[in-house]
Amino acid sequence: MKSKFVMIQLGYVLGASSLLTAIVYFFAANWEKLNRWEKFIPVFLLILGFYGLSVWLSRQAGRTFLSKLSLFASCVSFGVGVALIGQTYNSHADSYSLFAVWFIPALLFALLTRWQPFYVLAYVLFHLAYGLYFFPKWGSGSEVELMQIAIWLGLVFVNGLLYVLTERSIIDSPFLKWVTFQAAIGILLFISISQIFEDYGLWMNLPLVAALAAAVGYAHKSRNKTYLLFAGLWVSAAVTVKYIELVVEQYNELFFIISLLFIIVFIGANVKFMNYIRAWNPTPITADQEEHAVNADSKSDGEFTKWIVRVLTVSVIIIGSLLGSLTIIGIITVVMGFEDPQYILMGYGLLSVIAMIAVNKLNSLVRYTVLISGLMLGAGTAVFTENVSMLLVFLAVAIAAFMMMSGLLHRIFFFLAATCLTAFVLANWLDSGILVMTVLTGLLACLFAAALAIKSEAIRKPILYSSFPSFLFTLFVLTFMTEKAWYYISNIVFFLLVVLALVISKQRQMKWMHAWSMGFWIAFLLYKYYDLAWKLLHKSVSLAIIGIVIVAFTVWYEKRHRLAAAEPQDLAAKVQRNRWIIALLVLLQVLAMSLQIGKSEWLLAHGQLIKLKLEPLDPRSLMQGDYVRLRYTISDTEIWETRGPDSAQDKKITVVLAPNTATGVFEFSRIYHAGEALALGEIRLNGKKDGYNRIAYGIETYFIPEGTGRSYERDAKFAEVKVSAGGDAILVRLLNQPSVVQ
Repeated sequence: MKSKFVMIQLGYVLGASSLLTAIVYFFAANWEKLNRWEKFIPVFLLILGFYGLSVWLSRQAGRTFLSKLSLFASCVSFGVGVALIGQTYNSHADSYSLFAVWFIPALLFALLTRWQPFYVLAYVLFHLAYGLYFFPKWGSGSEVELMQIAIWLGLVFVNGLLYVLTERSIIDSPFLKWVTFQAAIGILLFISISQIFEDYGLWMNLPLVAALAAAVGYAHKSRNKTYLLFAGLWVSAAVTVKYIELVVEQYNELFFIISLLFIIVFIGANVKFMNYIRAWNPTPITADQEEHAVNADSKSDGEFTKWIVRVLTVSVIIIGSLLGSLTIIGIITVVMGFEDPQYILMGYGLLSVIAMIAVNKLNSLVRYTVLISGLMLGAGTAVFTENVSMLLVFLAVAIAAFMMMSGLLHRIFFFLAATCLTAFVLANWLDSGILVMTVLTGLLACLFAAALAIKSEAIRKPILYSSFPSFLFTLFVLTFMTEKAWYYISNIVFFLLVVLALVISKQRQMKWMHAWSMGFWIAFLLYKYYDLAWKLLHKSVSLAIIGIVIVAFTVWYEKRHRLAAAEPQDLAAKVQRNRWIIALLVLLQVLAMSLQIGKSEWLLAHGQLIKLKLEPLDPRSLMQGDYVRLRYTISDTEIWETRGPDSAQDKKITVVLAPNTATGVFEFSRIYHAGEALALGEIRLNGKKDGYNRIAYGIETYFIPEGTGRSYERDAKFAEVKVSAGGDAILVRLLNQPSVVQ
């Protein structure tokens, strides 16, 4: 049966993801009991072992999925290996080169296998490499705004190109198609904000408008309902952002009066436009057409027209509600001049919500716009002023609106509004944030369980769709907030419930529930990396045990249902893989890691040992664990004052260091010029410009065992560095004076 095959796939995915996460956590923990080679050898074995398993599985009947999963694990292990080399030899933390090197095989594997996880991995790695390469340089504002915009436009171009390739089925990836569409428009909207990009942000509205028009036009032409909805929502977001920009710049009486008139005209025009759309028939029936084809086309067009109306309705309600709320606030505070307007805002909000609930014959667009803006104004004011009585009133109104108003989306909105209001009420009643989230989590769990017993689909669906993700979210937050025994209890409960939800939703083919559960499963594995309450090493062991148990259970389940759960033949037929090219890629991965290790080992063995003064800090790297960020006196601004005007724009620099005879610490002597002879005891050190007035030498990070950062920050005063004759350096260890830290 297909359902059993899908369940087995899910089991292997959960088990493999747990094991791979355990591997990442283990090496990021930087366990001090392992030396360099005791770390490197397991990584090489993982890369080659997973690849060998992939080859073996590819030759077994019905093992295509597991073969690709093993190859994916080999690619992830390569990324872990590259990160481990940087950790071991203390190269840059979160360097773009780590993700750029990892991106190359991920992209090639994606093109060779056409498997979605490789597309996702390659997309994420590219953006990490791109961002880490450019934004540490440009994001600080040290360069001109035009360069920043050019960098963002580079991402727009890449995402736009990927969207075109996926739309034309040159690349078969629904994920890339969706995410590139959102990313391209979202970035264009961001760089058009004039408060952020003061010089050129206004001009960026031109490509933004062009992109939105193209998105709406193409979605309509291709009759793609989903992307028409996305395009409509982005239009809503753009109009709202632009209005907020105007509010910031034009905060005066005339502006808000004109805004109110604009909103009235805007909503009225959209009401008329949607009435026109409802009556629109793009394929009229003619006598010459066949009756069956005409009826089919008319039905299709009618459904498409209804979808357009829904998209426009959602967009207009969003725009009207946000703009209306801001305009009313402006009129009350600026035009009318009320110094204490909270009671007026809460009163207006309450009356408008009650009135719109009662008046059910009013145009739906006008009704929901006024209702939602009133709820946002009134309840938002009550939250801001901590007026618990009014919060309870608005909570009761939200519950009444949920019961009395029809429509799935409308009821979901009011359920979520009631949930948020309940959270604010509890926050005013209870002193502990943990207690607030615990009570709210319990309430949501009870509502979800109760909804399962409700017979009315119109009531049951919105409660299920709203309470389930809300419940998982609040429980997920609790896994970070709780302490001591409750911390472990909340994490275990969350883990078990997510796995149970994944299994049940897959069995019953509840796609919405499965999507939410998988999203929180991934979030759990990713965000727990930064959860400092539980050591990485302990998390690694726990996840490894869990992964082994899940895989073992899946193997047992598969053997029990082998015939019923056989892999579909059409899936195996779609596998297109050049085994020799993949083998070559794996070999090149191992070779690249070996060359980098050999280069670093040679420098450790033959480089000159020097001592530098430093000032450490203590952050956590993305994949490489804890490290101290080092600042050297030889990187200070005075060095740049010695440079000539011809070299002012040169980003690479080599300095000459000389030992201080009193302390033994090497200090800056002068800028090195090619071909000059060094005095006895002097060494040269290669670096590059870092911002306006600092130099980075590639020895600014030192990776440490988890949880030891405070002692390094407190005690470490000097660094021992090996420097080659050519000026390349590698950080060996940190020292205090006179004892050794490590």
